[in-house]
Amino acid sequence: METLSARPATVATQVTERLLHETSSMCRICKNVMPARVVARGDDVWMKKRCERHGPQDIKIGNNAAWYERTRAIPNAKLPPLRVVKEVTHGCPFDCGPCTSHQQKTRLPVVPITSSCNLDCPICYTINKNEGAYHMTRDELAKILDHLREDHGGEIDIINFTGGEPTVHPDFVGFMEMAKAAGIHRITVSTNGVLLARDEALVKRLAELDTRIVLSFDSFEVEADKAMQGATLLSTKARVLELLEKYDVDTTLIPVMVKGMNDHEIGRMIDLAVKKPFIRSLEIHTMTYTGQGGVNFDRSGRMSPYEVLQSIEKSTGGLLVPDDFVPSPCAHPLCYQIAFLLVDPDGGAAIPFTRFMSPETLYDLLSDRLYIEPSEKLERAVQDAINAIWAGESRLDEAEAERTLRILKRLLRDLFPRGAALPRRDAQRLAERASKAIYLHSHMDEETFDTERIAQCCVGVPNPDGTNIPTCSYNVLYRETDDRFNAHATPWNERSGGRKEF
Repeated sequence: METLSARPATVATQVTERLLHETSSMCRICKNVMPARVVARGDDVWMKKRCERHGPQDIKIGNNAAWYERTRAIPNAKLPPLRVVKEVTHGCPFDCGPCTSHQQKTRLPVVPITSSCNLDCPICYTINKNEGAYHMTRDELAKILDHLREDHGGEIDIINFTGGEPTVHPDFVGFMEMAKAAGIHRITVSTNGVLLARDEALVKRLAELDTRIVLSFDSFEVEADKAMQGATLLSTKARVLELLEKYDVDTTLIPVMVKGMNDHEIGRMIDLAVKKPFIRSLEIHTMTYTGQGGVNFDRSGRMSPYEVLQSIEKSTGGLLVPDDFVPSPCAHPLCYQIAFLLVDPDGGAAIPFTRFMSPETLYDLLSDRLYIEPSEKLERAVQDAINAIWAGESRLDEAEAERTLRILKRLLRDLFPRGAALPRRDAQRLAERASKAIYLHSHMDEETFDTERIAQCCVGVPNPDGTNIPTCSYNVLYRETDDRFNAHATPWNERSGGRKEF
């Protein structure tokens, strides 16, 4: 019998695996579902799975096992949908609608109103159709708004319009007017900005309708811009930002992060957001390799969430570090990471909220929605932060403590004046000028698909028929079967392996 000491030296150097959890995932080729084991190999996190037809498909999904395990263990505030549309038949993710297994209501409905797009981006994670393009009708939008109201107990907090490119819809402004008339608190439009750069009157009208622009903004550099957008759009983006600033349109920038291409620019994007009052937030997306463009994009650029957080720390010179981010309580903890920066109106460096309040407090402030709303809870948190700084219990040195106190006291006075509360919209705009939200939204594709995360997804694609499909399921499985958006709709195969219990 071979003894341990007699084994080749290479055996002793093999990396051991530690099981973190079990879930189910998807075959990149046939898109059927199979069991998956998520393991730690040293610091790295791997998802291990094997398709009976297409073999093993292990994928690295993280570079910090301790962070992954700690983050995943944070309990979120599960609030199931008020209305269930489908029973479990095939199992997750083949019964989306939502089904009886879904554990989280839709906090952010994403409505694709057209299949047409005026760009063909190599990083596009969805599927678009220009010839014989689909444009949603007013009647279809009205049905969606009706069932969203039912899903949300009568009030729609936020909606996002997308496409294709939503601004090419022939009744785009009419749709924004419908949303405004419906009393939706926050109306957002995801756009590449090409049409906005050419139409100042349109930008002005969107400002009048209180529409927030969510602008794709991937790079300041020509080569990366061309590689990701398929066109050189730096001057176009600059013009859009100029017009949005002129009319003070609430703006969110969305960069997609690709390792070795634009990840070194995150700090510059955060700096832009901090310095420009009309830019309310920055939402960083991890590159996802699905859809008409992304499926063929170079996979060496894949970044795990923690790698993005590391890039943020490096490119901001430590202004933000991974511990400044907390997961969203409204989603699976691995889907959203959120940090808030307090803006110094006198031009000093921004201050992460977690330097003067605990991560637990920040997490609690986010428990009702994906963003912080001015409320009694926020007022108490700011007052508690002021008291903690006075008591020397913050993470600030003496000079920073004095500066932070000055900013917080001014904010408390302006945001919560004695005598009469500010109107909700005025309070929200003031709060978003005084702080900046930095989001990291980690999408999934066929390789990284995790049904545990799908079952807790709070971002959904609503349809006129009353269904509401989690976005990663929609992008990976459902959109390609829909002839409204796909010139060559792909029928599903046998749909085997779906997860029926959670």
